[in-house]
Amino acid sequence: MIKQVLHISLKMTLAGIIALFIAYVLGIEYYTTAAAIAVLSIQWTKTDFIIIAIKRLISGVFAILLATLLFIVLNNSFIVFAVFLIIFTVISWLFKIQEGIVPSVVIVTHFMLVPQITASFVLEETLLLLIAVGTAFIVNMIYPQYSFKKVRYDLKRVDKIIAYELNNIVLNLEKNEKNVSILESKENFKKIMLEAEMVDRDVLIKNDHRYITYLYMRNTQLETLELINKHLGLIKNDHPYKDIVAKFLKKLSQNIDFDDRASNLKLELESLRKYFIETELPKSREEFEVRAMLFQILNELELFLQLKIDFHNQYPTFNQ
Repeated sequence: MIKQVLHISLKMTLAGIIALFIAYVLGIEYYTTAAAIAVLSIQWTKTDFIIIAIKRLISGVFAILLATLLFIVLNNSFIVFAVFLIIFTVISWLFKIQEGIVPSVVIVTHFMLVPQITASFVLEETLLLLIAVGTAFIVNMIYPQYSFKKVRYDLKRVDKIIAYELNNIVLNLEKNEKNVSILESKENFKKIMLEAEMVDRDVLIKNDHRYITYLYMRNTQLETLELINKHLGLIKNDHPYKDIVAKFLKKLSQNIDFDDRASNLKLELESLRKYFIETELPKSREEFEVRAMLFQILNELELFLQLKIDFHNQYPTFNQ
């Protein structure tokens, strides 16, 4: 998060300085306003910026036209400015362009400072708006903030989290070792997810959202493992199936990566379920309860594997 704050602070500084310099060189009277609007226009990601920039351009042009009309027809006064504020803010909220209210009002305050509204003044204010938003656009578009190399590294970290939790379940089955580390894993996962969502919104061209979709898939798998942990907490007695399920889970934990290994593992899981069904029925209530819970775990594991299979069906070239 600290790195992201440093990045957006640097983007704001660059946009402000460049916009100020351009407006000053072009001889715009209120050139300092260009810096303020440029800084306000900088956003965390490119997608966020484009949405905000379009709204601010529409809002700014509308504000300049409305102010020009009101100040020419009704003269320059505080009452007219108040009327402008009422009309402008209401329309901005109605048409959902409220993000442009602050910079637009700043521009219109210049109308209060000139003795007469002229065509050249209106054009200058419009140019000021374009310089500010345009500079912010260039800085936001070319600033190299996020890296897909870093994203793939984070995806591997997520895979390690999943494998780690699977191994914890194995320990639970084999040695009845209870482990609550899944809470810590969820926190780590959440941090990775936030950064990945930033990257996803920062990519405008050829973005099929595969990386963020991968994380959503793994997040659902993590929730499935959390559910399996709860089921394990209800198992009070030993059962021969526990070792068989643990062996399968251990193999599963060793096959957590970018490739589609889930399809073959699902076939093994189906064979495992068939074997359980064909074996002798439980002789006591306790055995029946343990067996039923283990069957429920197999169902959860089937969902776990199907999530990965569905992902590869959607992105067959993910690891190429």
